Amino acid sequence: MVSLVVCGAINWDVSCFVDRLPVPGEEVVAEYISRVSGGTGGNVAVAAARVLGSTQVALIGALGRDDIARQQVAALEDEGVVTTGISQIAAEESGQAYILVDRTGENVIASHLGANARLGLKHLKKVEVRRQLRECEGIVLTDPPLDVAEALINVAKRYDIPLLWDPGILIGPNREALLSLAREAEVIFLNETEASALLETEKSDVSPLRLQKLGFHNHIVLKLGAQGAVMLEPANGTLIEIPALPLKELALNVVSTVGCGDVFAGVFASYCVSGSSLEQSLIMASAAGGMNASRPETRGSPDRTHLEEVANRSKQFGFVVRKRKLF
Repeated sequence: MVSLVVCGAINWDVSCFVDRLPVPGEEVVAEYISRVSGGTGGNVAVAAARVLGSTQVALIGALGRDDIARQQVAALEDEGVVTTGISQIAAEESGQAYILVDRTGENVIASHLGANARLGLKHLKKVEVRRQLRECEGIVLTDPPLDVAEALINVAKRYDIPLLWDPGILIGPNREALLSLAREAEVIFLNETEASALLETEKSDVSPLRLQKLGFHNHIVLKLGAQGAVMLEPANGTLIEIPALPLKELALNVVSTVGCGDVFAGVFASYCVSGSSLEQSLIMASAAGGMNASRPETRGSPDRTHLEEVANRSKQFGFVVRKRKLF
């Protein structure tokens, strides 16, 4: 039995590391290029598997029938991810992402969804997938097609399974439908831009009271990058803050922020299904995201032992949560 089921994109990431990001019409020189496995679903699954262990995380997703697909499945299985829920779709390319990363770690991404966009309700009807969903202790959604997300939310409600959702690129074209569905998740992960778009508010006005007025009674986690992370609890007006991992004090530097949000979600979910509190899950997720930023690869998250050692060592540098009641 798997502990966690993840559903989302699987991409082949082509990352070009540049001195600075170009302006429109400008050509810049790529100092080096990496080609690695990525995609939000794949990244979340791998990050969670490194914490929970081999065969404890299953991934639902779609690939083409191409060389990329074979490499992707092999890479996931090497990480201990269960891949029986990955469908390979004829006449579709596997998803790909083209990423520019500057010397500060900032990035811009262009994604070709390919087979990811063809994941459908029929793929959830596989006997093995249905069993995994019925028996798991948690579900994480990233960016599957909206009808698939809705179906998995209904499954989670039917079997009383905690569901965590990082909707990402789904927000833009599906804001109204997604806003309604988002209220059904136990935890929603958003960066500042996504929060502003989904909630139609200024970035500085995402508060428990505002969320309560919008009908949210779940937990909203704001990923703030170099400013750390915040968890809002609209039901009781609580705000929980964790600073960014103190990289400088740990003799680390930011190399690339690509994939850090995925690592954050995967580690948060893995601690949740392990029985940790949401507060502790937030701490470990923030630590893992910071460690990922210090590495060039998209999937640079640590294993559980290393992660907990770094998080504990960082307490002396102020890496602790602060809780406030706002009303």
